Amino acid sequence: MSRLRFEDLSLRDKVTHTGLKLTSAAMMVLLVMLLSYQFVNQRQALAEGITAHAMVVGSNGSAAIVFGNADEAYETLASLQHVPDITWAAFALNDGHELAIYRRDTTEEVVNHDGIEEIGWQSLLVRRPVALHGQVIGSVAVHASFASLYRRLAVQALFGGLAAVVGLFLSFIFSRRMASGIVRPLQNLVKLTERVRTYQDFSLRATVYGSDETGRLARSFNDMMDQLESHDARISAELQQRRLAQQQLNQLAYQDPVTGLYNRHYFKEKLETAVAEVTRYATSCAVLFIDLDDFKIVNDTLGHETGDSLLILVAERLRETLRSTDVVCRIGGDEFAVILENEVSADQAGQVASNIVAALSSPFYVDGRRIGVGASLGISLCPDHATDTASLLRKADIAMYQAKGSGKNNYHLYDHDSENA
Repeated sequence: MSRLRFEDLSLRDKVTHTGLKLTSAAMMVLLVMLLSYQFVNQRQALAEGITAHAMVVGSNGSAAIVFGNADEAYETLASLQHVPDITWAAFALNDGHELAIYRRDTTEEVVNHDGIEEIGWQSLLVRRPVALHGQVIGSVAVHASFASLYRRLAVQALFGGLAAVVGLFLSFIFSRRMASGIVRPLQNLVKLTERVRTYQDFSLRATVYGSDETGRLARSFNDMMDQLESHDARISAELQQRRLAQQQLNQLAYQDPVTGLYNRHYFKEKLETAVAEVTRYATSCAVLFIDLDDFKIVNDTLGHETGDSLLILVAERLRETLRSTDVVCRIGGDEFAVILENEVSADQAGQVASNIVAALSSPFYVDGRRIGVGASLGISLCPDHATDTASLLRKADIAMYQAKGSGKNNYHLYDHDSENA
């Protein structure tokens, strides 16, 4: 018997064949899209996680690198053993000498790699510099395998394929009886699948018209979408947790816990950047040292809790007084510092200092107590007074003590003649 052409088939057969083809295409597109989406996101999440581990281990191992302590460096690297995807990690000094290496599998060969970061199809190598007080003291390298990722994807592909086969089989059995009722739901399902693929909107669901085969297909689609949406939500939550963890690390590294201002570490890094820009672009910047007058008396008489509350109020006034582009930091107990950038003249720096003195001269109220402290400010300019951070800081400090010596609650611009007088 000759094979009938599609045009010669009955309408029911046409609908049946067409429905099966559309259903197959929809399920395959969805399955491929799901596996592709999961592969990309899991691979990216693993890469970000390994990078975060490298940064944390590098920070924890900085002391061991400085002192060349191989045992302590190895213990730091060995903390990665709870991360099953990591195969080896190593610390290296600036001269390229290997300080310590950790291998999950002692038979595995560690291959030297000059790249900073490489993501392949089988593995990931992350190399990050290790810095202490702004200076690079060595590097850390972490190597991870994607084997577990591929195993998970293989299992998901297997179950997804079985689910697709079962769905197609059931669709074929019942489509011949319910051809007229299947046409419209299948068309809607195909359109919905296209929308999911195009817009990556995993909240979309198919309308279930009944408990027949078409309804089952729609429910199977919705179940898969539920899994996809749930998985997407978990990945998003994990990424958000990593971002929060990174923000917390940044806060610990750069934020003063009492006032919420930037701390001394951030101040030094920012000042180095500002001085470098002055040298590169022939511009100018200024450093203002602020020391609260008689703050020790407040601490000694009213207690440290009151002193901390006063520091918080001082920080608020400094924020209100300065521009959003100015950098204000707490660098010590009652010491603050401000960096002014972008073509700052002596007159402009003096005006800012005068505004700060005026703002801090007004009394503060802590727990109903009226407290007056005031402030003494010292100003140094780059490049007028110095072109390196150490000299700028020293001269701003000298100017601040000159302001204190002239009666406190005042500011003083660094003057070379006054220093040598």
